Amino acid sequence: MAGVFLVLLWTLPVLAILLTGHHYILPYAAVLGGILVGLARVPGYRQHPGRRTYDLLFLAYLWAVVLVRCRPFRWSAPVEFALNMAEHIGFALVIGLVFYLVFLLFVRWPPRQALISGLVCFNVLGVGIELYQDAWSGDILQGFDTDAWKDMAMNMVGSVILFMILHRSSGTVRSTANRTPA
Repeated sequence: MAGVFLVLLWTLPVLAILLTGHHYILPYAAVLGGILVGLARVPGYRQHPGRRTYDLLFLAYLWAVVLVRCRPFRWSAPVEFALNMAEHIGFALVIGLVFYLVFLLFVRWPPRQALISGLVCFNVLGVGIELYQDAWSGDILQGFDTDAWKDMAMNMVGSVILFMILHRSSGTVRSTANRTPA
């Protein structure tokens, strides 16, 4: 039943994308859906105590992107700017977490190696997405504009936040695992 609920939570923003004509968001939704399906097939992920929380966070991020990008509401320029910054920090947190889980569960790397590799892969992906968006708008030969540089900087800020959270939590797990019983 949980799988059906997650599919519904994924399908609704995809329908919103299609109905509003913001088709450039579809690859993000498709990749995120594919990653969630892939993770759901991994026994280590299915048994992970944070799995449901991660699933809902991934889908909540997709909903947030659809709301911000499809712009059902018009906000002032400073609010739009702040929402865009928050979107990129959220992107780093969610997609960086996905990369971390893939390296941790599929490749079976140690947590620290999975975390660093995941964040490097995420930031390379972030640059690739900026190139994709430039190509979509026809500006690929112009180089990154100020907005693209801001987006990549926010991706890095989100990466640092994710690194601190996961590094600390993996350090806590290691330190409690190494304690001897009293």
